[in-house]
Amino acid sequence: MTVMELRAEVLVRVGGSLLEGPAWDAEAGRVLFVDILGRRLHAFDWASLELSTIEVAETTTAWIPWEGGGSALVTRDGLRRVRGDVAGDPGDLVVSIEADLEGNRSNDAKCDPRGRLWIGTMADDARPDAGSLYRVDRDLRCTRSLGSLTISNGMGWSAGGRRMFFVDSPTRRVDVFDYRPDTGRARARRPWVDISRFEGVPDGLTIDAEGAVWVAMHDGGTVLRFDAHGRHVATVRLPVARPTSCVFAGPELDRLVVTTARAEDGTGGDVYVCEPGVVGTRTVAFAGAGEGRSA
Repeated sequence: MTVMELRAEVLVRVGGSLLEGPAWDAEAGRVLFVDILGRRLHAFDWASLELSTIEVAETTTAWIPWEGGGSALVTRDGLRRVRGDVAGDPGDLVVSIEADLEGNRSNDAKCDPRGRLWIGTMADDARPDAGSLYRVDRDLRCTRSLGSLTISNGMGWSAGGRRMFFVDSPTRRVDVFDYRPDTGRARARRPWVDISRFEGVPDGLTIDAEGAVWVAMHDGGTVLRFDAHGRHVATVRLPVARPTSCVFAGPELDRLVVTTARAEDGTGGDVYVCEPGVVGTRTVAFAGAGEGRSA
């Protein structure tokens, strides 16, 4: 099988440390992403090409639109809701996650097709088996769905929502669950694609409209595309070593936006883009409504 070769170019220079969690805010026409180590939130306006930056006091690992207005911020201590302008409002803590585990923090987070929010955790020192995966339902009830994780990372769902893809980075594979869109239950976890033959480790991921999975390879300098059957069919090459995650963006969802982390040689920490030749699936806003819970 011929593997398509693609190249990404700079979308916006950021000069960040650990850019992560890109999300497409269709209503506002912007890409939202965070700098985890730099404690900054960034919004890139698609039409004006302008970058807005907000400094935050707490480690924040994801910035996702909240259905009906406002934002969901995934922070070290859990989920915060910002009802207005993020710049002037740190948000209310509506779901506390692992507040008793001082050495843990949140990591990747993403909504399923019904608007439930999934949040992974990990130890600051990436200690093995210290992380978990949580599901926050629309009523803000929080359920621990999976434990004994090391670096809970990329997540995504097939178009019909019947399969959930997931990465625990040190395993060097993408796993798949059988998923119930009506209940949000993930079960029967099993290996889907072994990525150990490729350079780097799997990080964040996204899904396109054909059911293919795009996986950012940290320290590999690539984003790999696997078709719905798990076959490697395309490689996006970046001029930097540490892509961290990716999302389909733009009004037509026909651009693949890739966040990166800074490497020891000082390269990276910017955002890249390529034309993948397919359209993607949309970023789903969090559909939460309720008083909040703890986990």
